[in-house]
Amino acid sequence: MVGGHVNTNARRLLLRTIVAALCLTAVVAIAALLGGRPGPTAWRILGTTSAVSFFGLLAVPVGMLLDRGRAHVLARASGALTLSAFVLTLAVLWMPWTTWVGKTWGVLVTLAAAAAQACAVEARRRDTDAPQVSALASGSMVTGAVLAAMGVIAILSEIDADEYYRLLGAVAVLDVLLLVVAAVLRRGTGPIGQTHRLRLDGRLVEVPGRDFGGPSPLRSGRRRRRAPT
Repeated sequence: MVGGHVNTNARRLLLRTIVAALCLTAVVAIAALLGGRPGPTAWRILGTTSAVSFFGLLAVPVGMLLDRGRAHVLARASGALTLSAFVLTLAVLWMPWTTWVGKTWGVLVTLAAAAAQACAVEARRRDTDAPQVSALASGSMVTGAVLAAMGVIAILSEIDADEYYRLLGAVAVLDVLLLVVAAVLRRGTGPIGQTHRLRLDGRLVEVPGRDFGGPSPLRSGRRRRRAPT
């Protein structure tokens, strides 16, 4: 079970890094506010810690998908986009600004957010989802992709038309609506009764549905069996 143990440790490290970055961001922000006018370095540090938190959260759905042993291509693409956007964010914060770098950064962040949404939607699918829930989830992935495409076009083309951004806003509202309605309907189906597939030691095994933020039932069971009586 070495592979599953490594995945759990990596997920815990990621979550702890996010929490630490959030705490550090709050400390830096409070110090900047109470210490008078913050300088450029303080703002860069604040931006860096905020970036660690933001992109760490975008990486969480990647781990969820890899845990389930499905949609590996989507998960790896999302991870690559998130990492690239994070690195470029650090460059934007600490290096001189140029229009080309700014546009590239905007495109990467937009694509990373859209890929993370797709990963989250795919990771939350249940084997017992009703057809309408599956349709809503698939629809949210479509609206997320359309929203990302419109955002990229707006960044690269520097569109100034108000109508375009009204349409973009309408798509964003529809996207959020589909996500929320799917979550509410799925919640109303009762407790999770399906199994999930996990990749352990290179093999796919089935375990009962669980909260991906918690420990694996297999590992928990093994710990309970090993406990002294």
